[in-house]
Amino acid sequence: MTDIISKRLENGAMCYILPKKGYNEKEVMIAFNYGSADTEFFDENGRVKQTCGIAHFLEHKMFEEKEGNIFDSFSRLGLSANAYTDFNTTAYYFSGCENMEKGFDLLMEMVGSLYLTAENIDKEKGIITQEINMYEDDPYWQIYFNTLKAMYSRNPIRYSIAGRAEDIESITEEELKKSYESFYTYENCAVIVCGDVDCDTVSEQAEKLKLGAKSVKRSLCEDDIYKREYSVKMPVEQSLYHIGYRADPSISIKNRICISNIIMNLLCSPGSALYERLYEKSFIDSSFGYEVLQGKDYGCALIKGEGNNYRGIAEEIDKEIKNMLSSGIDGKDVKRAAERLKTHMLFSCENISSLVSHTADCFSKNTEVLDIYDNYDKIDVDDIMLYLKKQFGEDNRVLSTVEKA
Repeated sequence: MTDIISKRLENGAMCYILPKKGYNEKEVMIAFNYGSADTEFFDENGRVKQTCGIAHFLEHKMFEEKEGNIFDSFSRLGLSANAYTDFNTTAYYFSGCENMEKGFDLLMEMVGSLYLTAENIDKEKGIITQEINMYEDDPYWQIYFNTLKAMYSRNPIRYSIAGRAEDIESITEEELKKSYESFYTYENCAVIVCGDVDCDTVSEQAEKLKLGAKSVKRSLCEDDIYKREYSVKMPVEQSLYHIGYRADPSISIKNRICISNIIMNLLCSPGSALYERLYEKSFIDSSFGYEVLQGKDYGCALIKGEGNNYRGIAEEIDKEIKNMLSSGIDGKDVKRAAERLKTHMLFSCENISSLVSHTADCFSKNTEVLDIYDNYDKIDVDDIMLYLKKQFGEDNRVLSTVEKA
């Protein structure tokens, strides 16, 4: 596994240096443990509730300058800059081969200040509303969030990361400032640098980052299943389906990640008993697959694909899970699945962008890439059987579909 040098800077931010000797390209990211799911928190004045989509809105505004857009400043340095928001993380980054120190200074300057005007906020509302409306027409986006809506009756992850169009108009300058001051702080920040770099030089430069020191307490959401089935009609050639199983957020996140991935690998990988049975019955095609999503107070394993036999697929999955629970699982199969997943992590970490974003994601989940990699070796059959029994029952399953209109 790749080396990862992690340290807490004197200013309070975390710093991760990911050495890649001999690589020409480098990437620098400043990530915040703050995403679309963080809509409620506590500060010195009590509970604060914010508009869905505000983390994503703030991400857009961070690139604003009094004179133009900071993207142009990165371009003049020959650097490619971008940003993203997900459920747990907001991240700003750039990549390139030259002018990395200047780019690093520019990135720190950008996240260390916020430029807002009534005019640029109103302009952004129109842009983001268009973005939201565009995704409303995407069946793959719709089924993903409909699955989360089915799984959770209150948790903010049931809403699109960009928020809801009807809410965007209500976002104010005061709310954006509150968001920035509460979460763009040293304790919420990770500086991540990947490439052929000098560790001491990176650490010294990262100490120049200027952020606030405010501390907030997050509000976690204990939640119930909203709907066992959630279906909509859209102009698709054939049905899309998600068969999802909710996770127990009281289990440590690195165990949830590793155990869920091993179970999904045993169930759904080509060559598994379930996969071969579904294929022989012509229930599945190349679209069949799975995804594991885990966060601070949510989590799920999704089996997904395209086709009209999703009820038959759900029945076969239930049969296979019951068979695993009654007949047991071979410990060698668990170890093989764990090794496959570790190998996938190794290949993924050879890509600079993947390694950097994975490091940011782990930071926001209070773990590290190497912790997850090493944890695969600690998972045994008993862990798998207990998790399978508690989390993969029919009473913990939802079915989300997009049907042909």
